[in-house]
Amino acid sequence: MPNRKEKIEKIMNTAIGLLGTPYQYGAYATADKQNSKPESVDCSSFIQYVCKQAGVNLPRSSVLQAARGRAITRAKDLQAGDLIFFEGIQGHYAHKLFHGKKVYIGHVAIYIGNNEIIHARASLKRVAKQKLASLTKNPYFKIKLIKRIV
Repeated sequence: MPNRKEKIEKIMNTAIGLLGTPYQYGAYATADKQNSKPESVDCSSFIQYVCKQAGVNLPRSSVLQAARGRAITRAKDLQAGDLIFFEGIQGHYAHKLFHGKKVYIGHVAIYIGNNEIIHARASLKRVAKQKLASLTKNPYFKIKLIKRIV
């Protein structure tokens, strides 16, 4: 059974291997053949697929993914493999999962270290690597939650 470090390494390698994959809202990230890549992804199916390759099973939607793992309360404690949940402008919200808090989760990304994330983003039309600071300048991408799932 892989240890935490091996799982994170697998998540990072899989995410990097999907750079450039087309974005399609509502896409299910499935591959027809073993070792093949999905044809398209959205933010949450990208996360679900990447984590599954490392043996970490997550639900399909970003709000349900946000209900898993351990919360990281300070951005300075971010580690590679952590999931960052943003308010975003799309997605499904279920406040009852967050004990009365209104958490408007509409986007999710994987932190890969060095102030960088990999995510499937509609406006970029693909899976891309991006500086976290450049994304959070956009008012639609306010960080709502950070979770450590591995």
